[in-house]
Amino acid sequence: MNRVSLIFKQKFISIIFIIIALIGGVLIYFYISNIRSSSAEDTYSKEVLIAKEEISKGSEIQIEMIGRQKISSNIFSNNFVSNESEIIGKEVKDTILKGEIISRDKITGIDDLSDKNLKFSTYIPLNKKAATIPITYWGDVSLINIGDKVDVISTYYEKDSSNLKSEIVLGEEEIIIISKRLTQSDENKTQNSGLSILSSDTGGIKDESKILYLTFYLSEEEITAIFGAIEKGNLNIALCSSKIF
Repeated sequence: MNRVSLIFKQKFISIIFIIIALIGGVLIYFYISNIRSSSAEDTYSKEVLIAKEEISKGSEIQIEMIGRQKISSNIFSNNFVSNESEIIGKEVKDTILKGEIISRDKITGIDDLSDKNLKFSTYIPLNKKAATIPITYWGDVSLINIGDKVDVISTYYEKDSSNLKSEIVLGEEEIIIISKRLTQSDENKTQNSGLSILSSDTGGIKDESKILYLTFYLSEEEITAIFGAIEKGNLNIALCSSKIF
């Protein structure tokens, strides 16, 4: 009986040891994964200050007017401000739009930089080109931000088949810059657009839309496809999930 009890205790201890080892392995795996994820995020992104609201020309910048946002290190410029203390209380030379990255050249009394003559071209990755395209967006423009990944969808009218067609021309592309946000007039809404067939006096699209001028890093083939799609009809976007590994 004592021998059976001893064997049972030995097996019990072995089982406990295996369970502890498994739990330890799982904890180590998640710990390493978190470190790797944080490291990747720090490597490929930098934090800059953005305007939480529109800041008018001549205004003094207050802490509640600014926020923080991470952007791709590929487009980071030393002209971008990342330290609140450099700009709090200083006057704005030119209007800063809501969501816009705050740059030194728009702030009075901030030190000039030795690399102030660097151009945007310096930050474009090799084998890519920066292309800005007009996108028709239906909804709240505050949902679209720099760094978001989107599908660009071409919607156009095909005369031969008399059908309205849609196709994805760019998939999961990262937004690099949002340069303008304008209310789209009814005239612009229908001009050179496949959606014009839906707009008439007898009823059509009446909701207000926005034109977002979005900049992407694209290959030559993608640029050819996207500008061909602009000639055919409207371009729209769909937000995609985005995760740093």
